[in-house]
Amino acid sequence: MPSDQFLLYCFDHGTAHGPSAAEVADLVMGRAPSITDLRLRIAPVPGDLEHPAWAPNTVVDVREGIARTWAEVPAAVARLFGRQVDATVSPWRLHVFPHVVGAPRCTGTATVVALQVAHALADGRRASAIARALFDGAPAAPVPVFRPLPRAVRAARGVVGLPAALARTVALGLLSSPARAEIDRRTRAGNLPAPVPGSPLTVLNAPPDASRDIRMLVRDSASLRSGHTVTVNALAAVSLATERYLRRRGAAVPDSLAAEVMVARERRHGERNAFGNVSVPLYPGVPPAERPALIAGALGRARARAGSPLWRTVGAAEDAAPSVLASMGVRAFDPSVRPETMAGATVLSSVHRGPSDLVLLGGRSVFTAGFPALSPAMGLTHGVHGLGDAVTVSVTSSRTAVPDPDDYAELLEAALDEVAQLRA
Repeated sequence: MPSDQFLLYCFDHGTAHGPSAAEVADLVMGRAPSITDLRLRIAPVPGDLEHPAWAPNTVVDVREGIARTWAEVPAAVARLFGRQVDATVSPWRLHVFPHVVGAPRCTGTATVVALQVAHALADGRRASAIARALFDGAPAAPVPVFRPLPRAVRAARGVVGLPAALARTVALGLLSSPARAEIDRRTRAGNLPAPVPGSPLTVLNAPPDASRDIRMLVRDSASLRSGHTVTVNALAAVSLATERYLRRRGAAVPDSLAAEVMVARERRHGERNAFGNVSVPLYPGVPPAERPALIAGALGRARARAGSPLWRTVGAAEDAAPSVLASMGVRAFDPSVRPETMAGATVLSSVHRGPSDLVLLGGRSVFTAGFPALSPAMGLTHGVHGLGDAVTVSVTSSRTAVPDPDDYAELLEAALDEVAQLRA
C-alpha cells in the first residue's frame, strides 16, 4: 500500500526575503551525496527470486510547491499524497514552498519544506535523522555506497538457496509455536499484560477515497507536559475529540473505543523500520480529568507486552520467508476485505525530532510536522511531532471518514486546550 512519509519543517527567515526553490535545490544537491540513505534505491530481482537489495541512487528530486501563505500550505501538502515515490528509482523527494507568509511562530517570511520518504527506506526515527543530516549545516562529504551483485547473479543465488530458505522458514515456524504458547501462559499468569480487545468499526474506519485533508495545530510543548508525557496528553486530547466528533455526527461510540499507537522498539541489525502497533483504550464516557492517567497506564502495559523478547521468535519465521513466498503473500492481500474489529478508530504516531537547531540558507527551524498514512480501514490519523519547544499535532483524513475536517480540527484544538489545563 502507498505509505510514504512526509516530514514537514518550517524555517523562519525573519525580515529577510528567504531563498528561492532553486537555491534550496542547489543546497540539497550539494548535501545529498553526504547522506548514505539519500544515495540508495531499491533494486528488485527478476521473478522475486531473491529479496530486493539496496543499490546506488544518483537522483536528487527537488520540486517547488505552490503555496504563498500558511493557510494554503495544508491543501498543497495534502495534494502531494497522491504522488508516491517510485523507490526503485529514488525513495525520496523534497518539496519546497518558498516565501510563505503567516506561518505559526515565525516573525517574517518562512520556507516550508516537506521531505517525502518511502517507508521502506526508514521509519519515523530514521527519517527524522535523515532530515536532520540534510539541514544540520555540517560540511558535506561524499560517502561510499554498497553496490549489489548483478540481477542475474542474485536471481540464480535465490534459486540455489530456495531449499535452504524453505527449511529455515519451517524450522523457525516450529519454534514460534512454543513462543506463542509461552506468551499465552505468561498472560494468563499475569506476568504479561493482556492484549486490548478489538473495537468495532466506527464511521472513522471508512475506506478512504482519493481525497486527503490535513490540519496542523502548532503548540508550545510545555502545554502538553502537564503531569504526563506529550504522547499521553495528546492521546487524551484525541480521546475527547474523537468521542465528541462521533457524538456530533450521531454515530455510535463503542465502549471499547481505542487508538492504534505506533511504538518504537529496539532496532535489529540492518533493520530500517523498528516499530510496532499497539491498541490503547480511549476511555469514552470517563471524566476528562481521569483520562490521562488511565491512558498512561494502558500505554505502559501495551509497551510492556509488545516489548517481550518472545515476539522476536514469533516474528523471525515471518522475516525468514523466501522472497518468492513473501511476494505471493503480498499479492494475495485484498485491501477491500473489511475486518469485524480494529485495533483502533484512529492512529497516533509520536516522534520527537530533536532540538530546533536546523538551518536553511539563513533561516532557523521553528517547528516540524508529520502525517501518518491512511489505510483501507483507517480514515483518520494523528501525528505528534516535536522540534525544540514546539509540538505540532497534525490530522490526516479522508472525506469518506471525516467529511468536515475543520469541525474535527476545532474539536481537537479545544481538547488540547482542555488537557493543558489539567494537573496530575
